[in-house]
Amino acid sequence: MSGFRLKTGGRIDRSRNLSFAFNGKPMKGHPGDTLASALLANGAGVVGRSFKYHRPRGIYAAGVDDPNSMLEVTDAYGREPGLRAGQVQLVDGLNARSVTGWPSPSVDLVSGFTRFAAPFMTAGFYYKTLKWPNWSWYEEAIRKAAGFGSAANTVDARKREQHHDTCDVLIIGAGPAGLAAANSLKGSGRKVVLVDHAACVGGTLRWEDAQVDGQPGADWTETVAQAFQAEGGQLLLNTFVTGAYEGNFFTMLESRIDEKGLVAERNWKLRAEHVVLATGSVDRPLVCQNNDRPGVLLSAASRQFIGEYGVSPGRSLAIFTNNDSGYLTALAARRANIETTLIDARVRPSEEHLDSARSAGAQIKTGVEVSNIIGGSQVRGLVLSDGGRVDCDVLALAGGVTPIVHLAAHRGAKPRYDSDKAAFVCPDLPAGWSGAGAATGERELSVALSQGHAVGQAIGSGSASAPTAQVPLSMGGIEPLWQTKTGNPKKMFVDMQNDVKASDIALAARENYVSVEHLKRYTTLGMGTDQGRTSNINGIGILAAQKGLSIDAVGTTTFRPPYTATRMGAIAHHRQKDGFAPRRYMPAHRDHETNGAIFEDFGWERPDWFSCNGADREDAVVVEMGAVRNSVGVFDASPLGKIEVSGPDARAFINRFYVSNLATLKPGRIRYSVMCHDDGIIFDDGVVACVDDNLFLAGPTSGNAEVVAAWFEHWRQTEWPDMKVAIAPVTSNWAAIALAGPKARDLLTSLEPGFDVSADAMPHMRFIESTLAGAPARVARVSFTGELQYEISVPARYGHSLMETAMRLGVPLGAKRIGMEAWLRLRLEKGYLHLGSDTNGRTTPLDIGMGGVVAKKPTDFIGKRTLSLPYNASDNREELVGLKPVDLPIRIGARVLADGHASVPAPTIGNVTSVCESPDAGNIAMALIEGGSNRIGQRVKLYAEGQVSEAEICIPVFIDPKNERLHA
Repeated sequence: MSGFRLKTGGRIDRSRNLSFAFNGKPMKGHPGDTLASALLANGAGVVGRSFKYHRPRGIYAAGVDDPNSMLEVTDAYGREPGLRAGQVQLVDGLNARSVTGWPSPSVDLVSGFTRFAAPFMTAGFYYKTLKWPNWSWYEEAIRKAAGFGSAANTVDARKREQHHDTCDVLIIGAGPAGLAAANSLKGSGRKVVLVDHAACVGGTLRWEDAQVDGQPGADWTETVAQAFQAEGGQLLLNTFVTGAYEGNFFTMLESRIDEKGLVAERNWKLRAEHVVLATGSVDRPLVCQNNDRPGVLLSAASRQFIGEYGVSPGRSLAIFTNNDSGYLTALAARRANIETTLIDARVRPSEEHLDSARSAGAQIKTGVEVSNIIGGSQVRGLVLSDGGRVDCDVLALAGGVTPIVHLAAHRGAKPRYDSDKAAFVCPDLPAGWSGAGAATGERELSVALSQGHAVGQAIGSGSASAPTAQVPLSMGGIEPLWQTKTGNPKKMFVDMQNDVKASDIALAARENYVSVEHLKRYTTLGMGTDQGRTSNINGIGILAAQKGLSIDAVGTTTFRPPYTATRMGAIAHHRQKDGFAPRRYMPAHRDHETNGAIFEDFGWERPDWFSCNGADREDAVVVEMGAVRNSVGVFDASPLGKIEVSGPDARAFINRFYVSNLATLKPGRIRYSVMCHDDGIIFDDGVVACVDDNLFLAGPTSGNAEVVAAWFEHWRQTEWPDMKVAIAPVTSNWAAIALAGPKARDLLTSLEPGFDVSADAMPHMRFIESTLAGAPARVARVSFTGELQYEISVPARYGHSLMETAMRLGVPLGAKRIGMEAWLRLRLEKGYLHLGSDTNGRTTPLDIGMGGVVAKKPTDFIGKRTLSLPYNASDNREELVGLKPVDLPIRIGARVLADGHASVPAPTIGNVTSVCESPDAGNIAMALIEGGSNRIGQRVKLYAEGQVSEAEICIPVFIDPKNERLHA
């Protein structure tokens, strides 16, 4: 490619230079450039090699639709592979390099081999040929050849954050239609969010020759955007809407400059009442011989490079078109004094377009096609179907447009082929959605503006009038051309990134791959990182022609989120430690900090112990445990799972998950149980409260709160879709504290409950919805410590105040804040199960003593059939029991040696799962031991850290075996 910077034009800041490097070569650009426009301005030709054949590739498009320019970029945040040049904003000091081609993309030795092997590497060749002696012989080499660079081994320094919000209207796309919709909502009083992936508003108006309301298009967009923000509208630029989900819930990724001038990423989760789909379209190419050469690019990209960035893609431009938009490219090129030849496959283009292009000085040839593109790593000319030849160094392809309907498809809308528009559109959008502009297949600016205005008026009845447009030429008049009639199909590339050719699609058709989904997987059409944005429609058209079907009958492949590649770091949020989980804070986090909490990461930042209770961990834990046993302890239980299951079938639904019989659970009552996977293995445990006959509150473990909610939703959607039930995860909606100890009722009374707290009115395993100090509250009398205990939940905004107030009122009672370590030791004293510690990947309800509960349940539940198999009733199952030391203290993880073995090596019959030092019971432990329930009173040998010790198996209850304290 022989691109260069034009002397004038574009919307970049030419007053300042930015230095960057590409493959070690120093280059210059300007603020406002993307890496793609800067490379083009510096004459970069080959930027990489294709995946299969290692053919040279150049800049093909200006943004997310470019399948070729996958580069590795090193900037202030480190090295990152697999970035499209058109999506990278140019910054000073940026270093980019190609990730395909060895030793370089310009001189690639691998291409010599692939040129020889190409005839044998047709579609599906690996299925047919890589069989002997077995696949593993080839797998490693194929894996090494795949990908676009290697992942960095350094921490990404970008600042990241999560943001949740709602709005009345979400407008996706700040192009002409989206801006018209936003403008029409002026004065409506609606909360409007306008989103666009670009760095500035306007879309095509930033580079097209058009006027709106008497102003240049770019000026009109700035005027509208400023007025929109002045009225309180929220404009999010550099923001991709990555996914659309049920209930008009969207995920969005925003890149922005923080207060220190550094790029930060914000992961949005937004719910909208109304949605305007104004996502626009991308150009699609024409399929002809050698159409993958560097120097071939999309027609709209040519106009954008010229009009927005002031960059010419070449010295002599040829345009191959089957529609009117090619003439707009010709006019843009001639305004920049670029030598231009237009090749129109149509026999009779409109006279208006012909006259305009000729008047501008373009050479025009009609009724002919491009048969072949001449050149290797650079276009040198074209051979036409009539035998003529055109000398040029760049070719722009204008094959029509593809509306961006991916987000609607995420919600289940089915794209349908519109023969008049020669494109797939979504005529039936999801509820609450409206389409406008090129996303609906409309190509004329005036129509896009009127559509945008109309949908805005329908939503909000604003005060603005409809904008009017003036353009030099229309953009319609398309005659579909999926593949040229002349030229070699074995060198006509449909998918640039995966080297899928027209001949591959023909081969798939001959082998009876009639489904477009089968075609995709057999040929890898559209499976690249661009997800077929520029290739799918041509592939579908070629398959339809091969099979004699209509394009609508062939259909499209399935679009799934995310719309574009998203960094895992942006989803996972910023961490101080390694890991992918977001850092989560409880509502009372500041109170804990103020009072000396020593935090540990339990999925949430939770206090492990409190320095206000002791000089070191052990001293503090003893004090905290003593408070629960002798007075009252206050424990922050906010992360405990809370899932509301509501609806007429809520009782039957939740009863299918738990091994206990919840069908008999009365309103205001609570029952403890466990749930299993369908293999009978324990999945989670917790209490379930019956709020009323149509509402149940499940309390899974803190670590499984989201997983259990997803488990419920999975079965609701896929197995029992006819059940009338709704799942609502509300863990983060409620803050919770537990009051535990002999004086827990006294402390609860001091909090001014709006209900009777006496033992008769609120016995163990009772649930009440009422008020506490005037705030709405849910109170459950349950115990994880074996003491009198109440769990109080209030709306999250009251969490800090609740903790602070409870501790202030609890001082006369001897109340202490309780950390996780003391809490877990207290449960061990009572022998209560700690999921994940006292269970493993084989533990069933029968192994923890719930066989009687399982046997009494008359109805089915997930995993019940598996529990009835003989294996689950065998005598050698590992069962949960208690251990007391005979000589040495028991150590966590110690192996339990088989009978008759006093040293290692020896067979193992179990292992120690939990150990603690109890102020009242001494060294105690629980273990999973084969046939453990039949070994009570026996002694076993334990091996840990090179020592053998002896312990006695006991019932796992070390404090208050009659539960007298629990029922105080």
